Amino acid sequence: MIVLTTLCVAGAAITAALAMGFVGWPAFAVSGATGLIVGVPGGIWLARRIKKDDPAWNQRRDEPRPLRDA
Repeated sequence: MIVLTTLCVAGAAITAALAMGFVGWPAFAVSGATGLIVGVPGGIWLARRIKKDDPAWNQRRDEPRPLRDA
C-alpha cells in the first residue's frame, strides 16, 4: 500500500509540474521527494485504516510465525 500511495502522489506531482511548464531534473527530484514525504505516511495510514474497517481481517494471522528448530 505504501508503494502504491507513494507512486500516485509522485505521479500527480510530476504531472502538475509538467503541466505548469517546469521541465528538467529539478521537477522530477521535487516530485519524487514529495511522493516519499507524503506517500509513505499516507500509505501506512491507509493500510491501517483498511485493516481496521475490514470485518474479515484477523490480526493474529498477520503476526509472524515462530521459527522451528531444524
